Amino acid sequence: MKKKVSVFNFTNVYEKQSFYQFDKSSICVSDSTIPDAKKVDLTGISGTNCMCDDAAMDAIRKAISDNNIGADEIHFIDNGNYHYMSAIMLEQIIEPISLVVFDHHPDMQPPMFGDILSCGGWVLYALEHNPNIKDIHIIGADEKLISELPEDVRSRALFYSVSDVIRKADSDSEEACVVNLPSTQYPVYLSIDKDVLSAEEITTNWDQGEMTRNQLFCLIKELLTCREVIGVDICGECALDQEGINVDEAVAENDKLNKELLGILLNS
Repeated sequence: MKKKVSVFNFTNVYEKQSFYQFDKSSICVSDSTIPDAKKVDLTGISGTNCMCDDAAMDAIRKAISDNNIGADEIHFIDNGNYHYMSAIMLEQIIEPISLVVFDHHPDMQPPMFGDILSCGGWVLYALEHNPNIKDIHIIGADEKLISELPEDVRSRALFYSVSDVIRKADSDSEEACVVNLPSTQYPVYLSIDKDVLSAEEITTNWDQGEMTRNQLFCLIKELLTCREVIGVDICGECALDQEGINVDEAVAENDKLNKELLGILLNS
């Protein structure tokens, strides 16, 4: 994985964050040659919220190409409504891979019409459009949501609860984790939706899971150590118009977590 960072801004939430303007010393990055993050403004593209129409997809692909952004990098892709960006980035993959997803939602809903790409069905879309995805591992998805998938869809991925992958963990100490990683013979593309975390840890714009941040950090570090991770994307910001929360506080919490995640990834 290249130590290059891109930030895809759909909602302007990143305008209120600073993690990507990182001080390499403050996140303990030893490699001073790591370039500054590349920010890509996608706020002017219509047809992107939750579902991505054909015109929007073409515009996004052009922005990726114009900015020379590869799938083999680190990408921040805004809130969960834009998780379908993972499927677009995966189009660049030309070798057999495993897709590992941390998400409270399976994101494998069949489309209600046509072949449209959506945040709730991007995993299935990617699997059906990208023959290089050889297996899919989804960690932390809600059991009820998994059970509601059609059987022929559900059988195409492997699902893991938090207890399946972390046998023992003290939420106050990531060093206490005992990790059982998904088994795969292929390089891994890792997609992280922060809604896999509990609402006590962070605020996202979707309902959330039960994982702690230390469990998430432990899993990521173990993957980076024991598997060949070729690319990563991260979503799960809060929404700026989200009701019932202190938006400024939620944005600041996400900014801090993004900084911590970036430090782990850049030091891998």
